Amino acid sequence: MTRRFIVIGLGSVFSAFILLAFSTTALADPTADAHQVGEAFGKALAACDQSGVELLYEDDAVVIWPGQGDEAKGKDAIGKMAVAICKSTPAKQVSNEARSVGNDYIINVGRWETSAPGPDGKPVTAVIRTTELLHKGADGKWRYLVDHASIGTPPPPPAPKAATL
Repeated sequence: MTRRFIVIGLGSVFSAFILLAFSTTALADPTADAHQVGEAFGKALAACDQSGVELLYEDDAVVIWPGQGDEAKGKDAIGKMAVAICKSTPAKQVSNEARSVGNDYIINVGRWETSAPGPDGKPVTAVIRTTELLHKGADGKWRYLVDHASIGTPPPPPAPKAATL
């Protein structure tokens, strides 16, 4: 009887070990996967490569970018929107932090920087915040399903100093 419990116990431990081994090898680093897609997006955008941008999105993907009206659904519309802004708004991925939210989904929070001439002609850098849902297709490639980006409002000016008497 004791021997049977030992065998069952060892079998359970072995099963748990096998499940753990397969689950850790099957799940890649979501931050690295999301970063890789972001880098590919940055390169395609910098090159104004519409087809390169489109390859990074699911067929029914949705995009909401910072510009007024910069919203699109579907690869073709997203690719056209990217090409329309690529020359005026080059962007570089600064950071990302991703989490798996299922076997084939990653949620990513990222930061990008873009520079453009300000009113005085000097370059002004803006931080673009992104929240993205990526999906791993049957071909094993990660693509954006939802891509939302925003630029924060500037901080308020410092309060005037009170006069001292």
